[in-house]
Amino acid sequence: MKTQVLIVGGGISGLATAWWLVQKGIAVEVWEAAQRPGGKIRSRREAGYLTEDAAALLVNFRPQVDQLVSALDLDQDKQRRDHSLNRYIVHNNQLTQVPMLLPALLASPLWSLPAKLRLLAEPFIPKGSHTGETVSAFIRRRLGQEILDTAMDAFVSGTLASDPDLAEAQSVLPRLAALEQQYGSLTMGMFINKVIKRHRTNNAETFSFSGGMGQLVQALADSPGVTIRTGTSATAIQRQDDGWRVEGTTSDGAIHTQAPQLVLSTPADIASRLLQATDTTLAKLLADIEYAPVGVLHLGIKNRNIQHQLDGTGFLVAKHNQLAINGSLWMSTLFPHRAPPGKTLLTCYIGGVHHPGQLQQSNQELTDQVLGDLRPLMKIQGDPDYIKVERHYHGLPLYHGQYRARLAQISSRLETMPGLQLNANYIHGVSVRERIYQGQRTAQAIASSLRSGIYGSYQQQILTPSH
Repeated sequence: MKTQVLIVGGGISGLATAWWLVQKGIAVEVWEAAQRPGGKIRSRREAGYLTEDAAALLVNFRPQVDQLVSALDLDQDKQRRDHSLNRYIVHNNQLTQVPMLLPALLASPLWSLPAKLRLLAEPFIPKGSHTGETVSAFIRRRLGQEILDTAMDAFVSGTLASDPDLAEAQSVLPRLAALEQQYGSLTMGMFINKVIKRHRTNNAETFSFSGGMGQLVQALADSPGVTIRTGTSATAIQRQDDGWRVEGTTSDGAIHTQAPQLVLSTPADIASRLLQATDTTLAKLLADIEYAPVGVLHLGIKNRNIQHQLDGTGFLVAKHNQLAINGSLWMSTLFPHRAPPGKTLLTCYIGGVHHPGQLQQSNQELTDQVLGDLRPLMKIQGDPDYIKVERHYHGLPLYHGQYRARLAQISSRLETMPGLQLNANYIHGVSVRERIYQGQRTAQAIASSLRSGIYGSYQQQILTPSH
């Protein structure tokens, strides 16, 4: 069957889009510049440890993700997080449990009495209509400065490598922003969703797989009907009357193909370069998207050398703590068989907007800095018996500034280029969950366009809320 859709970029966005297209009987080909699919997602087994180069788990509430995982026959390999595990945050130079229920939250030592009273007053705060409002402004207005400094800053900087003073709330916290717009209050919105059963169609869960997140990538790549060309770099694209021509290079020389539909699932800077000759305005919009450098440091430590109880998922760090680490996942507590017997695997995250130059340091310097933070927090003695550092200099896109306005401009340009789609983590979220969901949306729009014979654009939905 002649290729109907060419996808440039074989990361999770491209692979998920390809899988959804194949389910609809659409012939698709994926070009991936690296020698393996999956992008930054990669699981490694070494010295008895199972580590992740990037995404370590999947937090899901979307039925589309459940559908894909089941269809790939991965249900039996899912490893679910124990919901009894605690969550911690660094507070007053020690790990403090973050309560997940309101009564415990109000009794927590994390916040002062004025902060707790401010939290109780949240339902009475008027609804805002601040387009482009930053995360800091949004949380400060609804929950107060102390909640921002202690909790939300740690979430945004620790999990997204971003700056709450610059990140747009509607882009980074779409579900919270939607609760305010729909109910006028975050607290009341959560209460109504739970008590009146306006809940999700499936239960939220956090999980990985027995082979790590790389098992998901490999299952997508191995799916019947998904054709992947690794070691194939796109070098130029050209719009034609009946679709798109794409030129590329492989180890065997030049290559080219034509397809009615083209999906660019590369980082924004690569998409910008490919589009420079087609639309300079769109290329400039993409080129201006910032990325944060992100590093992952894995430490294998003997259990007897860690005095802090390993009863949680890990911890996050707000910037005011002035630590070298953004957060840590206790992977061998989260999921079984991630470390040899009698040992613990700690996965620590560094870099981001608060430590942009950190990845330039040597492995030894990074290890010394991180251990300097961990030793007093977790009461660690001795040295690790396993150390692994992964660097992503172009790590995570930053949804800074008027980001939705930027997406609207991108969408406007794409409307003039039928058959061209953009589906990557700089649109609608960086999580694996959202990449799978956006892949399905892209595939649906392409299928509709092919049926109608019109090379339409999914990007008209680019600003549709995906919460």
